[in-house]
Amino acid sequence: MGKHSRRKPSYLPKVAAGAAPLALLFAGPAGALAAQTDPSIPLPLDHQREDTLDRGVGFTSEGDTSVFRGFLTNTERDVFSKDVGDVKAVADVRRSVSETVETREGVTASPDKVGVLAAAKTAEAVKQGQREAVKLDRYGSVVAGNETELERTGTRLTEAALDPRTGVPTLVSEDSRGLRAAEGTYHAVRPLPGVGVINETEQHAGGGLDRAMRLDGGFSGDLGGVLEAGRSSGHAVDVGELAAVGTTSAQHGNGRFKGLLPLDVGSGTGFGQEHALGGTIGPSSGLVTTGQDLELAQHGAGITGAGSHRISGELGIGDVASARGTTTTTLRGALPTTDPAQAGRVTQSGTLDLTVLGQSWHTGATAGALPLELERA
Repeated sequence: MGKHSRRKPSYLPKVAAGAAPLALLFAGPAGALAAQTDPSIPLPLDHQREDTLDRGVGFTSEGDTSVFRGFLTNTERDVFSKDVGDVKAVADVRRSVSETVETREGVTASPDKVGVLAAAKTAEAVKQGQREAVKLDRYGSVVAGNETELERTGTRLTEAALDPRTGVPTLVSEDSRGLRAAEGTYHAVRPLPGVGVINETEQHAGGGLDRAMRLDGGFSGDLGGVLEAGRSSGHAVDVGELAAVGTTSAQHGNGRFKGLLPLDVGSGTGFGQEHALGGTIGPSSGLVTTGQDLELAQHGAGITGAGSHRISGELGIGDVASARGTTTTTLRGALPTTDPAQAGRVTQSGTLDLTVLGQSWHTGATAGALPLELERA
């Protein structure tokens, strides 16, 4: 802490403001943000609209490989506003669609391999967000917003080759697909300048599937996939230079599997969470964070696992003094096993840092069990 003890409530997760999904592809030319009136809206609102369309195509050569790259990005922004006396209402809506493509094609000729290569990468994303605000001159404002994003990715690679020395052909085929969706919200109430309550949330989910196959005098291949989801939230109360307090919470989990041909299958799962609470009161500030995570993996009849629990805290009084401490407990092991040291191992570590009038002190230690070990950190 020390010189950095003047914390503001920046503990909130960065959740972009936006809105619900809407498929769109406007191919109109780019236009400046110009004022106009939308006749479909009965109220006499001020309306500003902006459209942009960016696109590009390029060809390059990297050795014996020809590379093509292309992208297309279309964005649209509509701003509706209305003034009624000292009250001003604004609605800002933004939408975008983007796509990128990269392909590679080449011929390989060397003493040990002669072949052809074809590969491609694609990514597509759709976003929409909006933010509404009501402001009262000389007083505060109320703001609400949300954003939704959908993204799809894919890669593909195919290579066929022949070893001229042995005449053995080789075929490699790889494919990967991914999908992700996310949504976030934002709300803020500020009755006075510099004073207010802020809330943010974010949720996301996604998954991927990978496949690979190889023929080289034999056959081998693998298939894998993962599903993942998470959420986060943040809340803060700000009373200007007097005091501020904020808290965040986040959780995530995943499940995965992987198989190797002809027959070798493994799977796993993971979970984690983090929490934080911090604030400032005058020249004093503090922050406490905790986190837990757990990973389990199964391969054949064996199971391996690892987990940890972390706690850290900070306390500072301006540039006068600060203290920071951390403690971490980890556990890892494997079952079944005949070695007790492999069945479970616990490690405990901790550190403490003090700073008083520019002078710093550090201490720490790590202790392990099964077998027991102790060392200075």
